[in-house]
Amino acid sequence: MSRVEFPGFIQFAFRAAIEQARNSPLIAEVRPAAPWKRLIAFIALSALLMATAMVAAILLTLPFESAGLLPSDLFAVAPEGPNRLWDENVSVLALGLMLGLMGGAILLAAKIVYRAPVAAFLWPGRRLSWRQLGIGFAVMSVVGGVSVLVYNLIDPIGPPPIFNPAYSIESRLTYILAASVGLLIAAAAEEVAFRGVLLRVTGGLTRSLILLCLINALIFSAVHLDPDPVAFVARALSGLVWTWAALRLGGIEFAIGAHWANNLAIALLGEPLSGAGLSAEAIPVSALALEFVSLVVVLAAAERLARNRQAQSPA
Repeated sequence: MSRVEFPGFIQFAFRAAIEQARNSPLIAEVRPAAPWKRLIAFIALSALLMATAMVAAILLTLPFESAGLLPSDLFAVAPEGPNRLWDENVSVLALGLMLGLMGGAILLAAKIVYRAPVAAFLWPGRRLSWRQLGIGFAVMSVVGGVSVLVYNLIDPIGPPPIFNPAYSIESRLTYILAASVGLLIAAAAEEVAFRGVLLRVTGGLTRSLILLCLINALIFSAVHLDPDPVAFVARALSGLVWTWAALRLGGIEFAIGAHWANNLAIALLGEPLSGAGLSAEAIPVSALALEFVSLVVVLAAAERLARNRQAQSPA
């Protein structure tokens, strides 16, 4: 059987992308002394700081819970009814606060153990790029929104929360605002932890791009504790694409924007946050085809952005 040969310019572009990803500022200069000892110290300090942050958060919310201003279980499925979105506002903001504290704890632990500036884990050697964040958000808003609407056509779950006439206009507008804020913090925290800290830490242990992307994607999916194997694969694919985008762009802004848009599309066009992902029915394997197509579009956008940046950079 003859081997499939790609045109020369495609082979050249692919090899160039691999080489540039391997030399990404996120991993290029990572050579810590005693890397495995530092990894153990980082894990221990991260656990300690996250536990401290969670205890502090609980202590701060206790007075509000005692006064009846907060539900006893912030992450329980909100009861269906005209007031559901008001309850969802509390859940989504609490989620953002919790993940924000955890992401901050992980970033602080990495800064202390690896003795590196915060920017080294986020966008080393430059400032935050709002343009990359915006493009990631815009691209994923389109493909994520289309995906959610197609899923709803295949397996109807009712009208999207923001268009559901059972909820008042005021509650829908408030939910859009709360979801936007809470899910931005949550997405940023997860990207800091995975495409930022984890990617840099593992970059000090291996130079294999395949291993770096697979480790990041698999751990990212595993920590969500979703028992559905199809959901696990779909989430891992997202993690894989966002890891590659971070390597190619030398920062996590694009991944933050894409992650934020993905979660926002689910919360606004799919199902309210507390009920999302809790369906008793397993996701069909065929859903991976739509997920794959969506992520190819995101990957192409990140690659185009990376090539434009390279063309504009001084020689």
